[in-house]
Amino acid sequence: MRSIPTLRSFAAVCILGALSVPAFSQAPDTVAQAPSSKPQYIADEVAAIVGRSHILLSDIERTTGEVLKLRQQQGTLSSRPARAEAFETLLLQKMLAEQARADSLDKDLRGSLDDQVEHQIQEMIREAGSVKALEKKHRKEIYAIKDDLKREAEDMQLANIMQSNVMQKVTITYTDVARFFEKLPTDSLEMVPEQYVYAQIVRFPPETEERKFEVRQKLLEYRQRILEGESLSALARLYSMDPGTSRNGGEWGPGDINQLVYPIVEALESLKPGKVSEIIETEYGYHIVELISLKGNLVHFRQILLKPTFTVEETEKEMQLLDSLARKIGTDKKAFEDAVKIYSDDKETNQNGGVVFNSRAAKHFFDTKYATPRFMKDALEPQDYIPLSTMKEGEVSAPYSAVDLNTGSTVYKIVRLNKIIPAHHASLQEDYEIIADFALQDKQNRELEKWIKETVRKMYVWISPEYRDYPFEHNWLKK
Repeated sequence: MRSIPTLRSFAAVCILGALSVPAFSQAPDTVAQAPSSKPQYIADEVAAIVGRSHILLSDIERTTGEVLKLRQQQGTLSSRPARAEAFETLLLQKMLAEQARADSLDKDLRGSLDDQVEHQIQEMIREAGSVKALEKKHRKEIYAIKDDLKREAEDMQLANIMQSNVMQKVTITYTDVARFFEKLPTDSLEMVPEQYVYAQIVRFPPETEERKFEVRQKLLEYRQRILEGESLSALARLYSMDPGTSRNGGEWGPGDINQLVYPIVEALESLKPGKVSEIIETEYGYHIVELISLKGNLVHFRQILLKPTFTVEETEKEMQLLDSLARKIGTDKKAFEDAVKIYSDDKETNQNGGVVFNSRAAKHFFDTKYATPRFMKDALEPQDYIPLSTMKEGEVSAPYSAVDLNTGSTVYKIVRLNKIIPAHHASLQEDYEIIADFALQDKQNRELEKWIKETVRKMYVWISPEYRDYPFEHNWLKK
Protein backbone atom coordinates (compact mmCIF):
# COMPACT_ATOMS: atom_id res chain seq x y z
CA MET A 1 0.00 0.00 0.00
CA ARG A 2 1.25 3.49 -0.83
CA SER A 3 2.32 5.37 2.28
CA ILE A 4 0.77 8.72 3.09
CA PRO A 5 3.33 11.56 2.90
CA THR A 6 3.70 13.74 5.95
CA LEU A 7 4.00 17.51 5.91
CA ARG A 8 7.50 17.16 7.30
CA SER A 9 8.77 14.67 4.75
CA PHE A 10 6.41 15.34 1.87
CA ALA A 11 8.28 16.54 -1.21
CA ALA A 12 5.92 16.19 -4.12
CA VAL A 13 8.47 16.35 -6.90
CA CYS A 14 7.24 16.02 -10.45
CA ILE A 15 8.80 13.23 -12.47
CA LEU A 16 10.97 15.51 -14.58
CA GLY A 17 11.16 18.41 -12.13
CA ALA A 18 13.66 16.59 -9.94
CA LEU A 19 16.32 16.58 -12.62
CA SER A 20 17.11 19.24 -15.17
CA VAL A 21 18.68 17.35 -18.04
CA PRO A 22 21.08 19.46 -20.12
CA ALA A 23 20.24 19.51 -23.78
CA PHE A 24 23.34 17.74 -25.05
CA SER A 25 24.58 14.21 -25.60
CA GLN A 26 28.29 13.79 -24.98
CA ALA A 27 30.14 10.59 -25.78
CA PRO A 28 31.85 9.03 -22.77
CA ASP A 29 35.54 9.77 -22.33
CA THR A 30 36.35 6.07 -22.37
CA VAL A 31 35.63 5.77 -26.11
CA ALA A 32 38.94 5.66 -27.96
CA GLN A 33 39.61 7.20 -31.36
CA ALA A 34 41.12 5.11 -34.11
CA PRO A 35 44.40 6.50 -35.42
CA SER A 36 43.92 8.35 -38.70
CA SER A 37 45.00 11.45 -40.53
CA LYS A 38 41.39 12.68 -40.29
CA PRO A 39 39.21 12.85 -37.16
CA GLN A 40 37.31 9.63 -36.56
CA TYR A 41 33.82 9.96 -35.05
CA ILE A 42 32.77 6.88 -33.12
CA ALA A 43 29.16 5.73 -33.36
CA ASP A 44 27.36 5.87 -30.02
CA GLU A 45 25.61 2.83 -28.56
CA VAL A 46 21.80 2.72 -28.50
CA ALA A 47 20.65 1.71 -25.01
CA ALA A 48 16.89 2.02 -25.52
CA ILE A 49 14.16 3.01 -27.98
CA VAL A 50 10.94 4.69 -26.85
CA GLY A 51 8.41 5.16 -29.63
CA ARG A 52 10.53 6.68 -32.38
CA SER A 53 13.16 8.15 -30.03
CA HIS A 54 16.37 6.52 -28.91
CA ILE A 55 18.53 6.83 -25.78
CA LEU A 56 22.28 6.58 -26.22
CA LEU A 57 24.85 5.24 -23.81
CA SER A 58 26.36 8.75 -23.74
CA ASP A 59 22.96 10.14 -22.66
CA ILE A 60 22.98 7.78 -19.67
CA GLU A 61 26.58 8.67 -18.77
CA ARG A 62 25.90 12.40 -18.89
CA THR A 63 22.61 12.20 -16.98
CA THR A 64 24.19 9.98 -14.30
CA GLY A 65 26.64 12.80 -13.65
CA GLU A 66 23.71 15.21 -13.29
CA VAL A 67 21.97 12.89 -10.80
CA LEU A 68 25.11 12.62 -8.67
CA LYS A 69 25.62 16.39 -8.78
CA LEU A 70 22.00 17.02 -7.76
CA ARG A 71 22.24 14.55 -4.86
CA GLN A 72 25.40 16.25 -3.64
CA GLN A 73 23.84 19.73 -3.86
CA GLN A 74 20.71 18.63 -1.98
CA GLY A 75 22.58 16.40 0.47
CA THR A 76 20.31 13.44 -0.32
CA LEU A 77 21.18 9.77 0.09
CA SER A 78 19.61 7.05 -2.02
CA SER A 79 19.93 3.28 -2.10
CA ARG A 80 18.99 3.39 -5.76
CA PRO A 81 21.99 3.50 -8.14
CA ALA A 82 22.40 6.90 -9.78
CA ARG A 83 22.78 5.23 -13.17
CA ALA A 84 19.40 3.50 -12.82
CA GLU A 85 17.71 6.76 -11.79
CA ALA A 86 19.30 8.56 -14.74
CA PHE A 87 18.23 5.87 -17.22
CA GLU A 88 14.63 5.91 -16.01
CA THR A 89 14.54 9.72 -16.08
CA LEU A 90 15.50 9.56 -19.75
CA LEU A 91 12.92 6.85 -20.46
CA LEU A 92 10.22 9.00 -18.89
CA GLN A 93 11.33 12.12 -20.77
CA LYS A 94 11.26 10.31 -24.12
CA MET A 95 7.89 8.74 -23.37
CA LEU A 96 6.32 12.07 -22.41
CA ALA A 97 7.78 13.77 -25.50
CA GLU A 98 6.58 10.99 -27.81
CA GLN A 99 3.06 11.15 -26.38
CA ALA A 100 3.08 14.95 -26.73
CA ARG A 101 3.82 14.54 -30.44
CA ALA A 102 1.09 11.92 -30.78
CA ASP A 103 -1.36 14.34 -29.12
CA SER A 104 -0.22 17.19 -31.42
CA LEU A 105 1.09 19.20 -28.48
CA ASP A 106 4.23 20.03 -30.46
CA LYS A 107 2.28 23.02 -31.81
CA ASP A 108 2.68 24.49 -28.30
CA LEU A 109 6.48 24.60 -28.56
CA ARG A 110 7.60 28.10 -27.57
CA GLY A 111 9.05 29.64 -30.74
CA SER A 112 11.91 28.39 -32.87
CA LEU A 113 14.70 26.42 -31.22
CA ASP A 114 17.26 27.48 -33.84
CA ASP A 115 18.38 30.60 -31.98
CA GLN A 116 18.60 28.74 -28.68
CA VAL A 117 20.72 26.01 -30.29
CA GLU A 118 22.94 28.52 -32.07
CA HIS A 119 23.49 30.38 -28.80
CA GLN A 120 24.48 27.13 -27.06
CA ILE A 121 26.80 26.17 -29.93
CA GLN A 122 28.59 29.51 -29.82
CA GLU A 123 29.05 29.21 -26.06
CA MET A 124 30.45 25.69 -26.47
CA ILE A 125 32.82 26.81 -29.22
CA ARG A 126 34.08 29.65 -27.01
CA GLU A 127 34.69 27.22 -24.15
CA ALA A 128 36.42 24.64 -26.38
CA GLY A 129 38.51 27.24 -28.23
CA SER A 130 37.48 26.38 -31.79
CA VAL A 131 35.03 24.34 -33.86
CA LYS A 132 37.65 21.62 -34.40
CA ALA A 133 38.36 21.44 -30.67
CA LEU A 134 34.64 21.09 -29.97
CA GLU A 135 34.28 18.31 -32.55
CA LYS A 136 37.27 16.50 -31.05
CA LYS A 137 35.94 16.86 -27.51
CA HIS A 138 32.53 15.41 -28.38
CA ARG A 139 33.71 13.09 -31.17
CA LYS A 140 31.06 14.43 -33.52
CA GLU A 141 30.98 16.87 -36.39
CA ILE A 142 29.43 20.26 -35.72
CA TYR A 143 26.22 19.53 -37.62
CA ALA A 144 25.67 16.39 -35.51
CA ILE A 145 26.24 18.35 -32.30
CA LYS A 146 23.62 20.89 -33.43
CA ASP A 147 21.17 18.10 -34.24
CA ASP A 148 21.66 16.61 -30.77
CA LEU A 149 21.13 19.97 -29.11
CA LYS A 150 17.94 20.62 -31.01
CA ARG A 151 16.58 17.11 -30.41
CA GLU A 152 17.25 17.29 -26.68
CA ALA A 153 15.82 20.82 -26.31
CA GLU A 154 12.66 19.85 -28.18
CA ASP A 155 12.22 16.64 -26.18
CA MET A 156 12.60 18.50 -22.90
CA GLN A 157 10.06 21.15 -23.89
CA LEU A 158 7.58 18.55 -25.11
CA ALA A 159 8.02 16.42 -21.98
CA ASN A 160 7.29 19.43 -19.78
CA ILE A 161 4.27 20.38 -21.89
CA MET A 162 2.89 16.83 -21.70
CA GLN A 163 3.46 16.59 -17.95
CA SER A 164 1.78 19.97 -17.37
CA ASN A 165 -1.11 18.92 -19.58
CA VAL A 166 -1.75 15.88 -17.38
CA MET A 167 -1.30 17.66 -14.05
CA GLN A 168 -3.23 20.84 -14.85
CA LYS A 169 -6.42 18.82 -15.24
CA VAL A 170 -6.27 17.89 -11.55
CA THR A 171 -8.37 19.97 -9.15
CA ILE A 172 -9.13 19.67 -5.45
CA THR A 173 -12.02 20.66 -3.22
CA TYR A 174 -12.14 21.59 0.44
CA THR A 175 -13.24 18.00 1.13
CA ASP A 176 -10.14 16.65 -0.66
CA VAL A 177 -7.90 18.88 1.47
CA ALA A 178 -9.67 17.90 4.69
CA ARG A 179 -9.36 14.17 3.90
CA PHE A 180 -5.68 14.59 3.04
CA PHE A 181 -5.08 16.39 6.34
CA GLU A 182 -6.97 13.76 8.35
CA LYS A 183 -4.70 11.01 6.99
CA LEU A 184 -1.55 12.78 8.17
CA PRO A 185 -0.13 11.29 11.40
CA THR A 186 -0.46 13.81 14.22
CA ASP A 187 3.18 13.50 15.24
CA SER A 188 4.29 14.35 11.69
CA LEU A 189 2.56 17.72 11.46
CA GLU A 190 5.11 20.36 10.64
CA MET A 191 5.69 23.41 12.79
CA VAL A 192 4.73 26.48 10.78
CA PRO A 193 7.33 29.18 11.54
CA GLU A 194 6.48 32.57 13.01
CA GLN A 195 4.71 34.78 10.47
CA TYR A 196 4.47 38.54 10.02
CA VAL A 197 1.72 40.77 8.63
CA TYR A 198 2.95 44.31 7.94
CA ALA A 199 2.18 47.51 6.08
CA GLN A 200 4.45 50.13 4.51
CA ILE A 201 4.75 53.69 3.31
CA VAL A 202 7.16 53.90 0.36
CA ARG A 203 8.76 56.97 -1.13
CA PHE A 204 10.48 56.99 -4.53
CA PRO A 205 13.24 59.56 -5.03
CA PRO A 206 11.94 62.47 -7.14
CA GLU A 207 12.88 61.96 -10.80
CA THR A 208 13.47 65.59 -11.65
CA GLU A 209 13.74 66.68 -15.26
CA GLU A 210 17.40 67.48 -14.58
CA ARG A 211 18.12 63.87 -13.53
CA LYS A 212 16.19 62.44 -16.51
CA PHE A 213 18.10 64.72 -18.88
CA GLU A 214 21.45 63.55 -17.46
CA VAL A 215 20.57 59.89 -17.99
CA ARG A 216 19.29 60.44 -21.53
CA GLN A 217 22.45 62.35 -22.46
CA LYS A 218 24.63 59.49 -21.26
CA LEU A 219 22.60 56.95 -23.25
CA LEU A 220 22.77 59.15 -26.36
CA GLU A 221 26.55 59.23 -25.95
CA TYR A 222 26.73 55.42 -25.63
CA ARG A 223 24.42 54.96 -28.63
CA GLN A 224 26.62 57.21 -30.76
CA ARG A 225 29.73 55.28 -29.73
CA ILE A 226 28.01 52.03 -30.76
CA LEU A 227 27.04 53.50 -34.14
CA GLU A 228 30.68 54.51 -34.61
CA GLY A 229 31.89 50.95 -34.06
CA GLU A 230 32.12 50.20 -30.32
CA SER A 231 30.24 47.12 -29.11
CA LEU A 232 27.14 47.47 -26.97
CA SER A 233 28.33 44.38 -25.11
CA ALA A 234 31.50 46.09 -23.87
CA LEU A 235 29.65 49.27 -22.86
CA ALA A 236 26.98 47.25 -21.04
CA ARG A 237 29.63 45.55 -18.90
CA LEU A 238 31.04 48.95 -17.95
CA TYR A 239 27.93 51.08 -17.51
CA SER A 240 24.63 49.12 -17.46
CA MET A 241 22.77 49.23 -14.15
CA ASP A 242 20.91 45.96 -14.74
CA PRO A 243 22.71 43.34 -12.58
CA GLY A 244 20.90 40.50 -14.37
CA THR A 245 22.41 41.24 -17.79
CA SER A 246 25.38 43.61 -17.40
CA ARG A 247 27.85 40.86 -16.50
CA ASN A 248 26.90 39.06 -19.74
CA GLY A 249 27.43 42.11 -21.89
CA GLY A 250 23.80 43.17 -21.58
CA GLU A 251 22.61 39.94 -23.17
CA TRP A 252 19.07 38.67 -22.51
CA GLY A 253 17.65 35.39 -23.79
CA PRO A 254 16.89 33.64 -25.97
CA GLY A 255 13.56 33.82 -24.13
CA ASP A 256 9.85 34.51 -24.44
CA ILE A 257 9.24 38.11 -25.55
CA ASN A 258 6.03 38.15 -23.50
CA GLN A 259 8.14 38.30 -20.32
CA LEU A 260 9.26 41.81 -21.24
CA VAL A 261 7.52 45.13 -20.60
CA TYR A 262 5.65 46.54 -23.60
CA PRO A 263 7.98 49.48 -24.49
CA ILE A 264 10.88 47.02 -24.85
CA VAL A 265 8.74 44.62 -26.91
CA GLU A 266 7.59 47.44 -29.19
CA ALA A 267 11.18 48.58 -29.78
CA LEU A 268 12.50 45.07 -30.48
CA GLU A 269 9.72 44.30 -32.93
CA SER A 270 10.62 47.43 -34.94
CA LEU A 271 14.35 46.58 -35.17
CA LYS A 272 16.35 44.49 -37.60
CA PRO A 273 19.11 42.19 -36.23
CA GLY A 274 22.24 44.17 -35.35
CA LYS A 275 20.40 47.51 -35.12
CA VAL A 276 20.21 49.67 -31.98
CA SER A 277 17.05 51.35 -30.72
CA GLU A 278 16.41 54.93 -29.69
CA ILE A 279 16.13 55.58 -25.93
CA ILE A 280 13.27 53.65 -24.29
CA GLU A 281 11.68 54.73 -21.00
CA THR A 282 10.15 52.06 -18.75
CA GLU A 283 9.32 51.67 -15.06
CA TYR A 284 12.84 50.25 -14.64
CA GLY A 285 14.67 53.27 -16.07
CA TYR A 286 16.03 54.19 -19.50
CA HIS A 287 17.30 51.66 -22.05
CA ILE A 288 18.84 51.21 -25.44
CA VAL A 289 18.51 47.73 -26.97
CA GLU A 290 20.23 45.88 -29.80
CA LEU A 291 18.30 43.05 -31.47
CA ILE A 292 20.22 39.81 -32.01
CA SER A 293 17.30 37.71 -33.29
CA LEU A 294 13.52 37.48 -33.14
CA LYS A 295 11.60 34.43 -34.37
CA GLY A 296 8.01 34.02 -33.28
CA ASN A 297 7.96 34.76 -29.55
CA LEU A 298 11.61 33.80 -29.04
CA VAL A 299 13.78 36.91 -28.72
CA HIS A 300 17.49 37.44 -28.11
CA PHE A 301 18.88 40.94 -27.51
CA ARG A 302 21.38 43.13 -25.64
CA GLN A 303 20.64 46.21 -23.59
CA ILE A 304 22.12 49.03 -21.56
CA LEU A 305 19.97 50.22 -18.64
CA LEU A 306 20.57 53.47 -16.78
CA LYS A 307 18.64 54.96 -13.85
CA PRO A 308 18.71 58.49 -12.39
CA THR A 309 21.04 58.99 -9.44
CA PHE A 310 20.24 61.36 -6.59
CA THR A 311 22.15 63.73 -4.37
CA VAL A 312 22.58 63.30 -0.62
CA GLU A 313 20.29 66.30 -0.10
CA GLU A 314 17.49 64.70 -2.14
CA THR A 315 17.83 61.44 -0.22
CA GLU A 316 17.87 63.21 3.15
CA LYS A 317 14.69 65.09 2.25
CA GLU A 318 12.74 61.83 1.77
CA MET A 319 14.19 60.25 4.92
CA GLN A 320 13.28 63.30 7.01
CA LEU A 321 9.71 63.24 5.71
CA LEU A 322 9.32 59.56 6.66
CA ASP A 323 10.91 60.11 10.07
CA SER A 324 8.44 62.93 10.75
CA LEU A 325 5.52 60.70 9.68
CA ALA A 326 6.66 57.82 11.91
CA ARG A 327 6.83 60.11 14.94
CA LYS A 328 3.36 61.61 14.31
CA ILE A 329 1.69 58.25 13.65
CA GLY A 330 3.02 56.38 16.68
CA THR A 331 0.92 53.25 17.16
CA ASP A 332 -2.27 54.72 15.64
CA LYS A 333 -3.30 52.30 12.87
CA LYS A 334 -5.86 54.71 11.37
CA ALA A 335 -3.26 57.48 11.20
CA PHE A 336 -0.88 55.13 9.41
CA GLU A 337 -3.54 54.15 6.85
CA ASP A 338 -4.40 57.81 6.22
CA ALA A 339 -0.71 58.62 5.69
CA VAL A 340 -0.42 55.74 3.19
CA LYS A 341 -3.07 57.33 0.95
CA ILE A 342 -1.35 60.71 1.00
CA TYR A 343 2.36 59.89 0.96
CA SER A 344 3.03 56.34 -0.31
CA ASP A 345 4.25 56.02 -3.93
CA ASP A 346 3.86 52.23 -4.06
CA LYS A 347 0.95 51.40 -6.40
CA GLU A 348 0.58 47.85 -5.05
CA THR A 349 -0.11 48.94 -1.47
CA ASN A 350 -1.19 52.59 -1.36
CA GLN A 351 -4.89 51.75 -1.81
CA ASN A 352 -5.19 49.05 0.89
CA GLY A 353 -3.75 50.71 3.97
CA GLY A 354 -0.20 49.81 2.94
CA VAL A 355 -0.64 46.09 3.69
CA VAL A 356 2.02 44.08 1.82
CA PHE A 357 1.03 40.87 0.00
CA ASN A 358 3.39 38.21 -1.31
CA SER A 359 2.85 39.27 -4.91
CA ARG A 360 6.17 37.74 -6.01
CA ALA A 361 4.91 34.26 -5.17
CA ALA A 362 1.62 34.95 -6.95
CA LYS A 363 3.45 36.08 -10.09
CA HIS A 364 5.83 33.13 -9.93
CA PHE A 365 3.02 30.55 -9.70
CA PHE A 366 0.53 32.56 -11.82
CA ASP A 367 -2.03 32.14 -9.04
CA THR A 368 -3.48 34.88 -6.83
CA LYS A 369 -4.02 32.44 -3.95
CA TYR A 370 -0.31 32.81 -3.15
CA ALA A 371 -0.78 36.57 -2.60
CA THR A 372 -1.11 36.22 1.16
CA PRO A 373 -0.31 39.00 3.66
CA ARG A 374 1.36 36.42 5.92
CA PHE A 375 5.12 36.23 5.50
CA MET A 376 7.24 33.48 7.02
CA LYS A 377 10.71 34.56 8.08
CA ASP A 378 12.44 32.96 5.11
CA ALA A 379 9.96 34.58 2.68
CA LEU A 380 10.76 38.10 3.90
CA GLU A 381 13.48 40.12 2.23
CA PRO A 382 16.34 40.73 4.70
CA GLN A 383 15.93 44.50 4.21
CA ASP A 384 12.42 44.23 5.68
CA TYR A 385 12.97 41.40 8.16
CA ILE A 386 15.73 43.26 10.01
CA PRO A 387 13.47 46.12 11.23
CA LEU A 388 10.38 43.90 11.65
CA SER A 389 12.22 41.38 13.82
CA THR A 390 12.92 44.03 16.46
CA MET A 391 9.38 45.45 16.61
CA LYS A 392 6.22 44.76 18.59
CA GLU A 393 2.71 44.68 17.12
CA GLY A 394 1.48 48.19 16.29
CA GLU A 395 4.94 49.78 16.18
CA VAL A 396 6.29 51.77 13.22
CA SER A 397 9.92 51.51 12.17
CA ALA A 398 12.49 54.21 11.65
CA PRO A 399 12.95 55.12 7.94
CA TYR A 400 15.37 53.01 5.91
CA SER A 401 16.46 52.59 2.30
CA ALA A 402 15.54 49.46 0.37
CA VAL A 403 15.50 48.02 -3.15
CA ASP A 404 12.16 47.95 -4.94
CA LEU A 405 11.82 44.33 -6.06
CA ASN A 406 9.81 45.22 -9.16
CA THR A 407 12.13 47.84 -10.62
CA GLY A 408 15.43 47.28 -8.83
CA SER A 409 15.54 50.98 -7.87
CA THR A 410 16.37 52.42 -4.46
CA VAL A 411 13.34 53.51 -2.41
CA TYR A 412 12.79 54.78 1.13
CA LYS A 413 10.20 53.37 3.51
CA ILE A 414 8.78 52.92 6.97
CA VAL A 415 6.91 49.75 7.98
CA ARG A 416 4.25 49.01 10.57
CA LEU A 417 4.07 45.55 12.18
CA ASN A 418 0.35 44.78 12.14
CA LYS A 419 0.42 41.24 13.50
CA ILE A 420 2.73 38.43 14.61
CA ILE A 421 1.42 34.89 14.18
CA PRO A 422 3.42 32.66 16.56
CA ALA A 423 5.00 29.39 15.42
CA HIS A 424 2.46 26.58 15.66
CA HIS A 425 1.62 23.10 14.45
CA ALA A 426 -0.08 23.21 11.06
CA SER A 427 -3.86 23.29 11.28
CA LEU A 428 -6.57 23.22 8.65
CA GLN A 429 -8.11 26.44 9.96
CA GLU A 430 -4.92 28.53 10.21
CA ASP A 431 -2.89 27.08 7.33
CA TYR A 432 -5.39 25.93 4.73
CA GLU A 433 -3.41 27.30 1.74
CA ILE A 434 -0.23 25.47 2.80
CA ILE A 435 -2.02 22.15 3.33
CA ALA A 436 -4.02 22.60 0.10
CA ASP A 437 -0.75 22.92 -1.83
CA PHE A 438 0.50 19.62 -0.41
CA ALA A 439 -2.85 17.97 -1.09
CA LEU A 440 -2.89 19.19 -4.70
CA GLN A 441 0.70 18.08 -5.34
CA ASP A 442 -0.09 14.68 -3.86
CA LYS A 443 -3.16 14.25 -6.08
CA GLN A 444 -1.30 15.53 -9.16
CA ASN A 445 1.55 13.08 -8.58
CA ARG A 446 -0.86 10.18 -8.13
CA GLU A 447 -2.66 11.15 -11.34
CA LEU A 448 0.66 11.44 -13.18
CA GLU A 449 1.78 8.03 -11.90
CA LYS A 450 -1.50 6.52 -13.12
CA TRP A 451 -1.06 8.15 -16.53
CA ILE A 452 2.55 6.91 -16.78
CA LYS A 453 1.57 3.31 -16.03
CA GLU A 454 -1.14 3.38 -18.70
CA THR A 455 1.14 4.99 -21.29
CA VAL A 456 4.06 2.63 -20.60
CA ARG A 457 1.70 -0.28 -21.18
CA LYS A 458 0.61 1.09 -24.58
CA MET A 459 3.84 2.59 -25.97
CA TYR A 460 6.59 0.66 -27.77
CA VAL A 461 9.68 0.43 -25.57
CA TRP A 462 12.82 -1.60 -26.34
CA ILE A 463 15.75 -1.79 -23.91
CA SER A 464 19.10 -3.30 -24.86
CA PRO A 465 19.65 -6.64 -23.02
CA GLU A 466 22.67 -5.39 -21.04
CA TYR A 467 20.50 -2.71 -19.40
CA ARG A 468 17.45 -4.80 -18.54
CA ASP A 469 18.53 -5.74 -15.02
CA TYR A 470 18.36 -2.11 -13.80
CA PRO A 471 16.01 -1.59 -10.81
CA PHE A 472 13.27 0.29 -12.65
CA GLU A 473 10.25 1.74 -10.81
CA HIS A 474 7.97 1.24 -13.81
CA ASN A 475 7.28 -1.83 -15.91
CA TRP A 476 9.36 -0.92 -18.98
CA LEU A 477 10.12 -4.60 -19.66
CA LYS A 478 6.51 -5.57 -20.21
CA LYS A 479 5.90 -8.68 -22.32
